[in-house]
Amino acid sequence: MPLLQSLVKEKEFATAAAFELDYDAQRDFAKALGVRWQSTIIVFKGAQEKGRSTGDVDIASIRSLMERAL
Repeated sequence: MPLLQSLVKEKEFATAAAFELDYDAQRDFAKALGVRWQSTIIVFKGAQEKGRSTGDVDIASIRSLMERAL
């Protein structure tokens, strides 16, 4: 997701990592994470989920979601 990739390059998120899941090829992994729809973003701090969003394309909203893990 280009928006997410651009955010993790910002200084504020220098310690963040972004991983992309191929929803169709990795359905078992998606199911284990509770992902029911494509375009789902899950934010973790360590092993703890801090938030998730599906279908969001608003950069301010995604930034706010990522800030929960800081």
